[in-house]
Amino acid sequence: MPKSCAFLSMQDMTGFVAYDHLAIEPLQQLGWQVQFTPWDRPETDWNEFDAVVIRSTWDYQHRVGEFIQVLRQIEASRARLFNPLQVCLWNMNKVYLRELSDKGCAVLPTVWFDRLAAEDLDGIWQRWDAERLVVKPAVGANADHAYVLARGSRAGTTEAMETYRMRPGLVQPFVDAIEFEGEYSLFFFGGEYSHTIRKRPKPGDFRVQEEHGGIIESCPASGDLRHAAAAVLQHIDGPLLYARVDLVRYLDRWCVMEIELIEPSLYFSYADSAPRAFAAALDRFCR
Repeated sequence: MPKSCAFLSMQDMTGFVAYDHLAIEPLQQLGWQVQFTPWDRPETDWNEFDAVVIRSTWDYQHRVGEFIQVLRQIEASRARLFNPLQVCLWNMNKVYLRELSDKGCAVLPTVWFDRLAAEDLDGIWQRWDAERLVVKPAVGANADHAYVLARGSRAGTTEAMETYRMRPGLVQPFVDAIEFEGEYSLFFFGGEYSHTIRKRPKPGDFRVQEEHGGIIESCPASGDLRHAAAAVLQHIDGPLLYARVDLVRYLDRWCVMEIELIEPSLYFSYADSAPRAFAAALDRFCR
């Protein structure tokens, strides 16, 4: 009997770019049947699956409580959830970056807030020698509600202040290297390195996602870049089917932008071996 796997997705993928279909054939060759399943489809019987892999659930940030409840239902079923619930809960709130920093990982300087007031923003400008700041939510995805503020300009500030008047978030210095060098994403399947991509924003923007016009390319990873990514993953508890580590060069060292362990795009098309490596890791975890 073939093994059954659900790829958790969304009801409507319009406007999004996904690569998960490239893993279907390698999984079929290993005896798996794959079904794309919207995470919020009513009355899904998760016991029908041997594995459930969170993939393109890129609207969960708007209904976090419902999403967590679905993950709890999957975790309680006979299906193996990837990544595990405990990993997802840890990774869902960007406060994990503070924990990684406390453990000695190089993380971008960050100020955390429960609500953002004008005096808080004034203090942050004085604290950092930065020409631009990034404000983003503690729980978010796809650059939703992210703002870049320029020193001495009110553009975007009023909207950001209103958005975060009663909402937790974080502020970081804008990293100029993102515009000319880019942000690097390194992918690991079953703990083993797979591939790397470089992402840059289109001219006049700061967002690197394809949905916002970001420029994506495959690239080799230097030894120090791979070492930096692997070192960060050593601080994470729990088995990881997949992991994406986003790094950027800041003050002449590699710093963590984010670690994506819930629903990262895995960019399978940028490395021929990536879909097979992902399929082999899933099959190995479920033996």
